[in-house]
Order: sequence, then structure tokens, then C-alpha cells
Amino acid sequence: MIEIVRAMDTLPRIESAGSRGTARRALSDTPRRLILFGLGMSVLTAALVTVLAGGFSAARTGMSSMSAGADEVGVTNDLYFRLNDMDAQAANALLVGFRPTIAVPAAVSAKSAVGTYESDRQAADRDLQRIAANPALADPYARLLDALGDYEARVGEALYVDQSASSAQLPAQPPATALSEYQGASTLMHNSILPIASTITSADSSRVNDQYASDVSDAHIYTWLTALAALAAVLTALAASRYLARSFRRMIAPALAVVIVVTIAVAISAMATLSHEAAQFTIAKRDAFDSINALTRARAVSYDANADESRWLLERTPALQSGFFDKASQIIAVPGVDAESAAAQPGNYYGALKSAVAQLSVDPAADKVANVRLGGFLGTELNNITFPGEAQGAAATVRDFEAYLEGDAIIRGDANSGDLAGAVAFDIGTQAGQSNFRYYQYDQALGHVIAINEDAFRSAIADGQSGLGVWAWLPYATGAVLLALIGTALYPRLREYR
Repeated sequence: MIEIVRAMDTLPRIESAGSRGTARRALSDTPRRLILFGLGMSVLTAALVTVLAGGFSAARTGMSSMSAGADEVGVTNDLYFRLNDMDAQAANALLVGFRPTIAVPAAVSAKSAVGTYESDRQAADRDLQRIAANPALADPYARLLDALGDYEARVGEALYVDQSASSAQLPAQPPATALSEYQGASTLMHNSILPIASTITSADSSRVNDQYASDVSDAHIYTWLTALAALAAVLTALAASRYLARSFRRMIAPALAVVIVVTIAVAISAMATLSHEAAQFTIAKRDAFDSINALTRARAVSYDANADESRWLLERTPALQSGFFDKASQIIAVPGVDAESAAAQPGNYYGALKSAVAQLSVDPAADKVANVRLGGFLGTELNNITFPGEAQGAAATVRDFEAYLEGDAIIRGDANSGDLAGAVAFDIGTQAGQSNFRYYQYDQALGHVIAINEDAFRSAIADGQSGLGVWAWLPYATGAVLLALIGTALYPRLREYR
């Protein structure tokens, strides 16, 4: 009995030893080793091809998505701007009136304001059509369309009443019915329409931010995966080459040497290209798009603030003064003065802005702006200077905005002293030094900086896309060449054992 138990105890060891012996015999068999080397190198080649194809497919998709996403953000920002300017132009029309008692420049007459209003409305309609193409925006689009229809009807009624007035009109004193209709329309614009438009813009901006983070992460991940796959393929090829040298007394297998060289060359080129793509994503998004987004939003809010200035002359309410300085603080936040205190004591904001702007130091040669103590949209731009000419353009924009705010001080001072006609004349004036002249100078400077960043964005996307064309087919061609070389190196040795 004891002998039987001992015999049973030896069975697993005998089986294990037998398995190891079988494996050893299989691996000691030269043809099998050659086949295993061939399979290993083929699998690693396929892995390298898969990584390369996936990495460059992700880069192509990312570049296209970045461009499309930025275009949509541009559309939604333009919609926000157009909506604000529609309300501003309606206010301007009522401010000067269709039968004014004072002479007004043709450029800011009620008729010209209505013409600009219609142009903005048509542009907003085009923007809405493009937004409608995105299923994710279907709900806010429908709500925006309904509210905008109501707004346009009210503005149309206000302008009709004002135009139908039989007597001459004093500045900023439209018929009561026209003012009431416009107030209802403007309330709808600011309480419903603009918040919906802002939600759309924020959602689009968030999608671009998320896409950028994903694209850069993918580029870095695929760079490392390419390095790992190429390293594994090269080490396996070196092991196979060494085995052939020892087993067949060859110094080197030429085909495997070419496999190693091709793998290293393609991997280095791919890694350099993927790193370049990551850099182009960064230039396009962080350096250019972030500035474009901040500047275009600054432009939209600036038109809204300018409209608040005109609306304040129409109604003279504290709420509209608060609204103006709230928007001014969004455009440029100054240290020590928040929007609430600016509205209560405008002089504090004017003074703090003037002091902060005076401290800006521009280095054109280095394209840098130092001593930046400003926040808001324009503060974001001042802290994101990247491209040639951008530093001077951004600083000029800030200075022009400060000059416009100096004009706002004149308007409020005239109105508060009882010279409403003088305030309106200065507000709508287009001569050098008057409010509209200052605003247009600021708007042109702002547009110039936007253009610099838009050009840089398009160049970065084009550069990124141009480097990807060859990689649509090169991974597969590389795989085919490597597999052919592997076969060329190993098949003749296998034939020797037939």
C-alpha cells in the first residue's frame, strides 16, 4: 500500500517533467524556433501598424474636429454679437428719432440704425441656420427662435410708432408707446435671448476645450505606444538575427538588418510627426483659439455695453448704469473696483482703469506685455500674447477701450448736469474725440487682434493637416515591406530543413 501511494506521488512530477521536456524539445527544434521568430515579428509588425494607423487617424480626426468646433464657436459668438448689436441699433434709432429736432450725422441717423439692425438680423438668421445643423443644440435653438420672433415683433412696433410720430422729437424722448415696446423687447433680449445664446456659446467652447485635451492626450499616448511597439519589434528582430548568426554561422541577416533600420526610421518619423501634431493642437487651441474666443466675446459684450449707454440715455435708470459697468468689468476688470462699486461710483472705475492701462509695458521685439493688472476678456488676451504684432495690437485695443470709457464719463456728466441734448450729440457723434468715433477706433483695434489670432489658428490647422497626408497609407506600406523582409530572412532557412 505504501508503495502504491509513493508511486502516485511521483505521477505529477513525471507529468510536469514530461511537459517541460516536450516544450524544451519544441523550442530546441530549429524550424520551430524560426517559425516562432517569424510569428513574433509578424505580430509585432501588425501591432506597430495598428498603433501608427490609429494614432494618425486620431490626429486627422482631431484636426478636423478642432477646425469645425472653432468654426461653430465663431458662429455662436457672431450670433451673440449680432443680437447685441440689433438691440443697440434699435436703441440708437429711438435715441435720435426719425424726426429729430437736432442735426445728427447721416451715419447714425434713425434710418441708418434701422438699416444696420436689418443687416444684423439677416446675419443672425444665417448663424441660426448653421446652429440648427447641430442636433445637440436643437432645444436651445428652438427656444431662441421663438423668443427672437417675439423680440423682432416688439422692436418693429416700437420703430413703427416712432416713425409715425407727427411732431418733431427731442433727443432721447421717443413716443411713450414706442419706448414701452422697446423696453419690453430689450428686457426679453437680456433676460431670455442673450442667456440662451450665451449657453450655446459656452457649450461649444467647452466641447472645443474637451476635444483639445483629448487630442493632445491621444497624440502623446500614441507617441509612447509607437516607441514601445517599435522597441519590441526591433529587439525581437535583433534576437532573431543573433539566432540566425549562431545557428547558420552568418555575421548578419541582411533582410533583418533592413527590418531593424526601417522600423527605427519609421518609428522616429512617426513620433516626430505626432509630437508636431500635439504642438500644432496647442498653437491652434491654447495660443490662438483661446484668444479668439476671449476677444470675440469681448466684442459682443462691448456692443451690449455700448447699447446700455444709449438705453441709459433713453431711460436714465440705475439698472442700466449697473448693466453698463457690469459689462465693462467683463471686458476689462480693474484691481480694487468691482462692477457694483463701479456702477455706484463710476469715477472709481475710470480712474483705476486709467492707472492700470498706464502701467502696461509693451516690448514689440519680444511680443510681450508686462505689468498686466487687468482682468476680464481683454486681460485674458494680454496674458496670452503669442504671435508677431499681437502685443502691440492688444495694448492698443486696451488703450482705445480706456479712451472710450473716458467718453462715457463725458456722456454721463452732461446728462446728469441736465444737458441731455449735449449728451446725445456726443454719444452719437462720429467726429474725432466723440463717443462713436472712440468706439469705432476701439472696435477696429479689437478686430485687428482677432484677425492676427484667426490667421495663426488657420495656419496651425493647415500645418497640422499637411503633415498627415502621407500617414494615411504609410503605416500599411511599412507593414507590407516589413512582413516581406521577415519572410525573405526566414523562409530560405526553413527550406533547408525540408
